[in-house]
Amino acid sequence: MSRVRRALRESTKFTDERAVANPEVAIKEQLAADSRHTEMRVEKAQEFIGGLVLPNEGPLVAPGLRLVPAAVARTLNLDTVADNPDDSLDDIVLDEPTTAPVAAVDGNIVATFVDGIRGQHIFDVLDSCLLAQLVANGKCDRESQPVAWTRYYGRVLEQVAWVVPAFDFFGIRSEAGRFSMSAALLKVISGIMTAGQIDLVSGAIEMMQGLPADDRRLQIFRHNSVEANAGNFQVDSVGESQNGMVSLKLCAFNFRTSENVTDVLWWRFSSQATLLQATRTTFVLNTHIYDRIRDAVSAKLGDRAQKFIAGLPDFSDEEGGGDR
Repeated sequence: MSRVRRALRESTKFTDERAVANPEVAIKEQLAADSRHTEMRVEKAQEFIGGLVLPNEGPLVAPGLRLVPAAVARTLNLDTVADNPDDSLDDIVLDEPTTAPVAAVDGNIVATFVDGIRGQHIFDVLDSCLLAQLVANGKCDRESQPVAWTRYYGRVLEQVAWVVPAFDFFGIRSEAGRFSMSAALLKVISGIMTAGQIDLVSGAIEMMQGLPADDRRLQIFRHNSVEANAGNFQVDSVGESQNGMVSLKLCAFNFRTSENVTDVLWWRFSSQATLLQATRTTFVLNTHIYDRIRDAVSAKLGDRAQKFIAGLPDFSDEEGGGDR
């Protein structure tokens, strides 16, 4: 066992592990609780975050260049370039609702956000999900233990203001000789997402397929979703209700097959030689608590958000904003 993984086992503490049947009801119960309950949850979350030991992911790299802070680049008189000039996250205003859908790569997640979400909440979702991925990476092998990894991912999110219901994986089989992951993905997400959300996910995948092979966003997703003949990834859709309730529809997939896979989202798999599993559920964020722990999450991530999160081209020319 590695030193980092041993440290994670010793330092990561969990509380309140009761299964949640309905996350929206649970959120309403939390909001109705007295201030002492809220203070207790904030304190426990801060203690949890403070005790985390994240794996060392090495230097920040992108195809053909090394990422360094802008101030360092200026000090060393280095030329600076924009990683992705069409990164939709660059145009988000934190204190205002978005006027168009947004899509981003977040480690092994393709995340889509319908329009009308407060800008700050988009980054809250991306940051907290990245934190959960990194902690889960230190606890479980993402490819060989995908179910355990995803469950641990959910347990981490529970500690940082998310309400996470119990969920189970199910198998997916195709009667054809080969099947595309995009077709299997569509079948799974159609069981939980609205038509508008499905359109956004499809649009995000099409955008990724149209990116150059060395695009940093493709590299992020490839390196965090697939290793040789096994993979573990998510496709999420996030919305915000009129009363500010942020919900994440999670669709998680894992597979093992007989051939090495590169671009999993549009790969064609052998039906006989592939084991494919998926789960789908809805997480809800307690924004009242997350507002109090946001700085702790950001501090724990440090510069990792720059390495693992990148916005896809915007949807401004797409029709419709997705149903909430």
